[in-house]
Amino acid sequence: MDETPVVTSFDDAVLQAQVHALATLIQETDAYQAFLRAYKAASEDAQVHHLAAQIREHNRALQWAEGDYFAHQQALEALQAEMNALPLMQTYRQAEADLVRLFAAVDREISAALGVPFARNARRSGCACGR
Repeated sequence: MDETPVVTSFDDAVLQAQVHALATLIQETDAYQAFLRAYKAASEDAQVHHLAAQIREHNRALQWAEGDYFAHQQALEALQAEMNALPLMQTYRQAEADLVRLFAAVDREISAALGVPFARNARRSGCACGR
């Protein structure tokens, strides 16, 4: 009979240490570091802040049905296109996509080791199907 204790909470210090070790490994990847650099650059860019404020204002106007709906929608689309055209934001979006691929790869490996989908089952559901 297997005497291995069943972990019923995340209070297990060994498990926490192993999770932190995995997090450290992820933090050391090129994808994670590139994302941090891109995020920091976008967060500190005045043009990004200006465009984001305008986008928020048009979103608010649309949400509260203020003014001309079509004018706000057109302005919003133009601002979003301008934001997405910035090389800084293109770099950010690419770094974000690369990080998502890394997370998906980690999830696939953990899922394969467990024999069940990991991330999908990490959220509360009524059944083991993860839905």
